[in-house]
Amino acid sequence: MKIKLISIFLLIFLVSCAQIQSLQDEPEETYKTEKQRATAEKMKKEDINLPPGSTLLDEGSGFTLRGALGIDPVDTYLESITFNVALDKISFMPLLSVDSMSGVIVTDWYSLDDGQSRIKINIRIVDQEMNNESVVVSLFTQSLIEDRWTDQGINSEQSLKIKESILSSARSLKIASEL
Repeated sequence: MKIKLISIFLLIFLVSCAQIQSLQDEPEETYKTEKQRATAEKMKKEDINLPPGSTLLDEGSGFTLRGALGIDPVDTYLESITFNVALDKISFMPLLSVDSMSGVIVTDWYSLDDGQSRIKINIRIVDQEMNNESVVVSLFTQSLIEDRWTDQGINSEQSLKIKESILSSARSLKIASEL
């Protein structure tokens, strides 16, 4: 068992060393962005020398677990047009939970009809494709009967209308942003 663990550790160490060597073999004048090129020129003017093998990083970049495992980064819902449109559409309601990383918005109960009924909306942004499967909306309703809130279930018709409104606005914004 110890031999297997030592072997795995050595394998990981050797692969890591090979990656460091490949970074050092890259030519110094290779830049991914114009921003990196400008930064390098500024550093030369100010006589700042980086150690051999170091690279210029964009803002917000660096070591990530996704990068180490070779997994492509996914868009965060924080910058998602669809997520922001959904949040804007229900901004009149009190929010119970907003999780931009998972794309989930949960409202608190909102009273209608002079306090005789109320609604609650859950929205889940599944992906950034802006198709019918990209957004899941559930509108829950309750009615006040004899001083008790009674569940009326999910209002599928209104849920669909909200979903279509979110997708329509998100598509329009995306088209406008691409002009």
